[in-house]
Amino acid sequence: MIEFIGIAVSQLLLLVLSVNIMTRNILTKLELVAVSIILAVFGTILLAHIQYFSLLFVLGLLTIVLKIKKVSWFMAIAAPVLGQLVMIMSDYIIKIENNFFFIVCLAGLMILSSFALKSVLPKIENDYFILALLILTTIIFYMFIYAGSLYNFPKAITSIYTLIFATFILAIALAFIIITKISQKQLEIQKQQLELAQLEEYTTRMESLYASMNMFRHDYINILASLQGYIAQGDKTILENYFKETIAPLKKTFEATEGEE
Repeated sequence: MIEFIGIAVSQLLLLVLSVNIMTRNILTKLELVAVSIILAVFGTILLAHIQYFSLLFVLGLLTIVLKIKKVSWFMAIAAPVLGQLVMIMSDYIIKIENNFFFIVCLAGLMILSSFALKSVLPKIENDYFILALLILTTIIFYMFIYAGSLYNFPKAITSIYTLIFATFILAIALAFIIITKISQKQLEIQKQQLELAQLEEYTTRMESLYASMNMFRHDYINILASLQGYIAQGDKTILENYFKETIAPLKKTFEATEGEE
């Protein structure tokens, strides 16, 4: 019984540490200790009475704590679930009878995995399809484990759990790679569409500017021709009227055009 409590408490503490690493040390040392104590006490009691269903309490409490620390819903759920998945896999990978060395190896695997996942999680954040796969995989894992303990499956069957679990993890990793590739492709398409829209807008503005320049060139030639004619006539009155009626308003037109730009 003492050994059972020791292993259970150690695993819960490692789970809290793993979750904290994946969320980039969101918990302070005091909060880390407090959450660890709560899980160690109540989690162990629930594990002894309701066995695997105590997982709901553990994951639920960790999710609530992370949300209180203003972590996104995705991270608040994904980090505890991933930590639990790593623990399950490690339990079946490590084939050591000595409890002390088992915990040491478990700690090493979980900490290394947590640091690796810490760099992966931001890339899939808010990808709730992956999160749903993780939750579904966790449920399936525990269904296998619970069924094995309930019906006393022979070791020949339970020994292939590692292979089954590894297959699920591989499937999730493959789904992650596919979704990431699709997301990258969509971002590239969106970028190309944005660049195309900007190019079309630039082309439209250049065409408008070219048309304006042509119009100005035409008007400018007409003005020069008219001025030349009025100067040749030597009629100062006509020249002054032409300036007031035709040339002077052009200043207001230019100022209005500059204001619109």
